[in-house]
Amino acid sequence: MGEVIARAGAETSREAEPGLCLGGGYKYQDLFSDRGLARLDDDFLAYLEGHDAALRLSLRDWRLGRLELSGQALGAMLLPVARHLEAFVARLFAITSAVDLLREQTASHSVVMAFKKEFVQRRARRHQGGCARSFADLEAWLSEEIHKAGLPSADREWAIARLAMEWLAQEAHFPAELDRLAQWCAWALTDPDARRSVADWSSFRLPQRLDPARLVPLDRVAWEGVGEAHSVPEAEGRRRDGFSLTDTRMGARAVQNEAHYCLYCHDHDGDFCSKGFPEKKGAAIGTFKRDAFGTLLTGCPLGEKISEMQLLKRDGFGVAALAMIMADNPMIPATGHRICNDCMKACVYQKQDPVNIPEVETRVLTDVLGLPWGVEIYDLFTRWNPLRNRQYLPKAYNGRKVLVAGLGPAGFTMAHYLTQEGCAVVGIDGLKIEPLPLAWRQGPVRDYGEMLEDMDERILYGFGGVAEYGITARWDKNFLKLVYLSLARRTRFQAFGGARLGGTVTLDDAWALGFDHVCIATGAGLPRMVPMGESLPRGMRQASDFLMALQLTGAGKRSSLANLQVRLPAVVIGGGLTAVDTATEVQAYYVRQVEKVYERCVAMGADGLYAGLCAEDRHILDEFLDHGRAIQEERARAAAAGEKPDFAPLLRRWGGVTLAYRKAMTQSPAYTRNHEELRKAMQEGILYAENVEPLRTELDGYGHIKGMVFRRTTEQDGASLGGADVVLPARAVFIAAGTVPNTIYEREHPGTFVLDGHHFATYAASSSGLCAAPVAAHAKAVECAPFTSYARGAYRVSFIGDTHPVFHGSVVKAIASAKATYPQIMAVLGARPSADNDLKAFQSRLHDALSARVVRVDCRNPAVTELWVRAPLAARNFKPGQFFRLQTFETESAMQSGTRLQIPLLTVSGAGVEGDAIRLMVLQWGTGPRLVGRLKPGDPLVLMGPAGAPTDIPRGQTILIVAGRWGAAVMLDIGPALRAAGNRILYVAAFAQAGELDHQDELEAAADQIVWCTASGPQIPARRPQDCATTASDIVALLQSYGDGAIGPMAGLAIPLREVDRLMVMGSTGLLKAFQASLQGPLKPHFRADVHVTATVGSPMQCMMKGVCAQCLQWQIDPKTGQRTNAVFSCAGQDQPLRSVDLDHLTARQTQNRLLDQVSSHWLHFIASPESR
Repeated sequence: MGEVIARAGAETSREAEPGLCLGGGYKYQDLFSDRGLARLDDDFLAYLEGHDAALRLSLRDWRLGRLELSGQALGAMLLPVARHLEAFVARLFAITSAVDLLREQTASHSVVMAFKKEFVQRRARRHQGGCARSFADLEAWLSEEIHKAGLPSADREWAIARLAMEWLAQEAHFPAELDRLAQWCAWALTDPDARRSVADWSSFRLPQRLDPARLVPLDRVAWEGVGEAHSVPEAEGRRRDGFSLTDTRMGARAVQNEAHYCLYCHDHDGDFCSKGFPEKKGAAIGTFKRDAFGTLLTGCPLGEKISEMQLLKRDGFGVAALAMIMADNPMIPATGHRICNDCMKACVYQKQDPVNIPEVETRVLTDVLGLPWGVEIYDLFTRWNPLRNRQYLPKAYNGRKVLVAGLGPAGFTMAHYLTQEGCAVVGIDGLKIEPLPLAWRQGPVRDYGEMLEDMDERILYGFGGVAEYGITARWDKNFLKLVYLSLARRTRFQAFGGARLGGTVTLDDAWALGFDHVCIATGAGLPRMVPMGESLPRGMRQASDFLMALQLTGAGKRSSLANLQVRLPAVVIGGGLTAVDTATEVQAYYVRQVEKVYERCVAMGADGLYAGLCAEDRHILDEFLDHGRAIQEERARAAAAGEKPDFAPLLRRWGGVTLAYRKAMTQSPAYTRNHEELRKAMQEGILYAENVEPLRTELDGYGHIKGMVFRRTTEQDGASLGGADVVLPARAVFIAAGTVPNTIYEREHPGTFVLDGHHFATYAASSSGLCAAPVAAHAKAVECAPFTSYARGAYRVSFIGDTHPVFHGSVVKAIASAKATYPQIMAVLGARPSADNDLKAFQSRLHDALSARVVRVDCRNPAVTELWVRAPLAARNFKPGQFFRLQTFETESAMQSGTRLQIPLLTVSGAGVEGDAIRLMVLQWGTGPRLVGRLKPGDPLVLMGPAGAPTDIPRGQTILIVAGRWGAAVMLDIGPALRAAGNRILYVAAFAQAGELDHQDELEAAADQIVWCTASGPQIPARRPQDCATTASDIVALLQSYGDGAIGPMAGLAIPLREVDRLMVMGSTGLLKAFQASLQGPLKPHFRADVHVTATVGSPMQCMMKGVCAQCLQWQIDPKTGQRTNAVFSCAGQDQPLRSVDLDHLTARQTQNRLLDQVSSHWLHFIASPESR
């Protein structure tokens, strides 16, 4: 757990506003108090009455429900209100001149749009059959005319447009000039060389006819294994370097071009971009047309007033346009460009390019953010917006308290709406969430630039769920900070990272803590598997595993110690946007990875590193160093040439990244739902192999993947027919086959909810209770049934976002789910008894229960660090055998030699609880564990959990526990629990050396009998008569000797192996393999046939949220045949039947990052030890 926002009384601690002088006698803190905002609203209404009394009355009546307005009438009323609001807000923030300048700058592009309409689209047509003069002559003539007119040559497009419109205004005086200009336009439209001179001009960007079969321009290239693959034409290629923002969006003029292209259909209720494209004219509301791919054209899920926004943007009313769009979408930073395109799909232009509404929407936001105090204007509009008739002001605290589980788009939007309704909201998220700077939370931000970070090295705040870890560098994640900040400043909101519903907090906990409602917004759950032979060998991952490791642990940063090993060639299997995103990021990451390895090895020297590597890792290191050197050489070449480096040829030479889909590209979800994203990804050099069905992997002599075997498929009469097998070379494979909704709570706590297939069953609430309801057809249905089946007294649990079958699949639909659901939650809360109104006491309790801080650190044993962490709720819910995800905050971690000394992620076992504190034993191998010793009492950290399944505690049995060094830590807690249940415990304690032993007294208390074993060196003293000590490196042979009576305590004190009911093996994979084999061989005679044998499986883990990232996937086998049967998530259940565990697969999973783990370990030693330099 890790508390990031918990500020009772933050309103009174808000700092003085340096440089911000509000008009009207307002102080900065007034903008955050209910009273201050109510006064502001009254002042605006008075301002409006002074300018248009009738408009003010209409607005009042509409708010009170006395005035019902059609779509056209509502737009006609709100447009002038928005313009007045802009003037009012400009005066409030004393930025009238800046707002006027923005309007002037926007209007300056109108001359270009007029030129386009009159000359490019009309007059040029007269000359498209041929022109009297050459383009070169006309170019020279135009340059001379621009110079004579004194127009700026730097903006040639604007200068020509201005000249043209001046001539047109006096058409009778300039007939020859107008004719020549029309000829020039005709050349620029038709001649390839001439067209290049206006390639980036908005005036020559004309709508193109849409061909559903050719939305992505493609070439075919020869490609090893599959014969040929798709790539984009060379001219479409785009160079990429690292993880800085890859799309800087349209410029101001290009956006104005889109705004002018709009037909402003709101004036006749034809704004299908907002309302959805009707199946036919006059069709019933909610009956929508489908496009060529069968996609329902529902329009914007939020019902944004898009046409009205476009009109205001066209006319230069930037603040008014923002207020208009935020009337329906306060979370505008999380939508728009590169996020959603539902509006474009439903645009009235169905046969030609639609208006690029997302670009306009995002530009409306950034234009305002570019103003002085623009961040404050956005923030103000989230709480106060006169263009709404609901929630135009926040309501007073109502005593209701809601727990929102998940702070992705659905969760943070729900937190917004409920705090506006007067509820206290606590958001929890299993991910680490970093705190925002205190100065931003408590004081005004004058310049948005203060908040901007280069995404290549930005702080990974963790806020935003899938918007943070699932969306790539194509989208500006600085926008998430705006949403985060708007909530962090609210006194009725708290957020806690590292807290998971079902683990850290249960529903019973929520009610006991004083919550009145729980809203589940936990997003997608288990990734779908692709059936194939030899699945998940070394080199193969789920796409969700890769993206989360890249974007949450910081593996892609130059400064990070996190490890994520990837080789080329790479293949991504899947056809959706996750597959597309994975492909682009694998390419970018590979460059970063090999360059980082090269730079670190050059700095510290690689001889010592090579000495400790196996033959395979030495080969991979040579490969990485060769590629890293080539990357640096390309950088040097590009720098000398004054251009961006071009890594695409190198990546292609090394095998590149190929997207492989089982059907044609035109049938893939990415193509049919958002072909623009697919096109932009292909521009980065991705290859696309279509009509290939994955069959099996091919492995090299080391057990690492070397190729993917596919079957060519063809489609006939709607059926897929198999063809020849092909092999695509692959050293890395990523599976992106979709996910199912997150219903993990029901798996953890069976019987809590009713399920309907993969999702929670949908229920509607009424005054008489809950009633089952069918799944709605789409996100704009009148009834979306957002409640689960849970009904305990008046307590209800809702579910939204990707968890809900109606709203899954996109960020904007997740946001829409909160907007559609919050009124129903408020109705349910109204049926609850009167609530406790002491908000400060409630928030104080939550802060105490959900925060994690270091209590003490014991580093006396060099083999293990003992860490005590105070985390009350986690401690309360911890059960023996469970574990935690430990991380430190990036913002709290020091930098040394350009490296962030942050613990990116550790799996740590709980070793007991004392009151509110949890004991953790951290073995000292690897980079992260070595950083644990640097922690100090009082340090905040993230302790997510408890995770995993509690150890099964039988009663009255004899139990043999065989445990290595790691198992000894677990034994400190499970041993006493097993003994307390009346079990007899025989413990074989295996250590490499006696010095690894710690807490011998506690281990003796945890077992009835102990066999102390060291592999070498002095033996561990057996201090009790029933214990014994020996030296052995083969634990199986040791047990044989024990069973034969060759070793053991004095006669009569040994616990016979034949009396063992249960055998628990907790140790290395090698130890598990030895027992798996020997229990069917030499150990078989020593145990009863019915002995129950479990292994604690040490799968690599990342999210530890029981199935989200899938790093911990572990294959099970049929013990009789050895054939694989199913894959399980070890973070959901680490104790597994030993005979059923595929231990070769476990070895492969544990060694995915083996080489990079070694490199990072050597690097940490290098930078931490000055004498080693």
